[in-house]
Amino acid sequence: MIVKRFALFWLFTLLCAQASATELRVAVASNFTPTLERLAQAYQAEYGVQMAISSGSSGKHFAQIRQGAPFDLFFSADNLRTAELVESGQALPESRFVYAQGVLVLWSPDPERIPADALALLRQGDYRRLAMANPRVAPYGTAAEAVIEAHGIQVPRGRLVTGQSIGHAFNFIITGNAELGFVALSQAITWERQHGQGSRWLPDTAHYPPILQEAVQLRQARDPEAAHRFLDWVRNNPEARAIIEADGYRLPPIPEN
Repeated sequence: MIVKRFALFWLFTLLCAQASATELRVAVASNFTPTLERLAQAYQAEYGVQMAISSGSSGKHFAQIRQGAPFDLFFSADNLRTAELVESGQALPESRFVYAQGVLVLWSPDPERIPADALALLRQGDYRRLAMANPRVAPYGTAAEAVIEAHGIQVPRGRLVTGQSIGHAFNFIITGNAELGFVALSQAITWERQHGQGSRWLPDTAHYPPILQEAVQLRQARDPEAAHRFLDWVRNNPEARAIIEADGYRLPPIPEN
């Protein structure tokens, strides 16, 4: 009986060790990285699963995945690259879902820089530099361009600085290369948690196309069950949804069973 209990104890210990050693390799868009880190911390505390997070532009991650980069999950800043990965057979179609809807904001770290009438500021060109992401490759850049066009704003020549990702655009602002710019609300919220309140203006969402950020499980995932469980947790768990919403994203409805 003692030997049997001893064997069961070591079997239980081995299973726990294997569970705690589980690691998911996640490629994530730069704007969602701080939020994913918070999600990963909460998930690891409850389930013992670690995350190896790789942050960067969605386009860069997409190219790496197409070339065989060893990721299990991909959290994109749009819904186009996930669709292409499903179409190419590199991602599981049933795993694809919108995990968040991005919100565009005109933001400055200077709490006095953006007035209540932000449109007047933009129309008058009362700034040295305005930053935004490249609308040809970044969904937040496409959204910023749509807002500018919807309001008939003319950006003075030489005053627009464009980053190849929303992360680059945000860096232009916090390094002082631009006084203000169109970025993700989540980036502004994350920065302000550490540095204090800036100033912001939220354009009407009706003036830019929805920024649907999708996640997908890659077919090459080395632990498909673990990958599936994490995506399901992000999609349905109240704690996970609260973290995403607190970071400045809009939430899609929970799908009906």
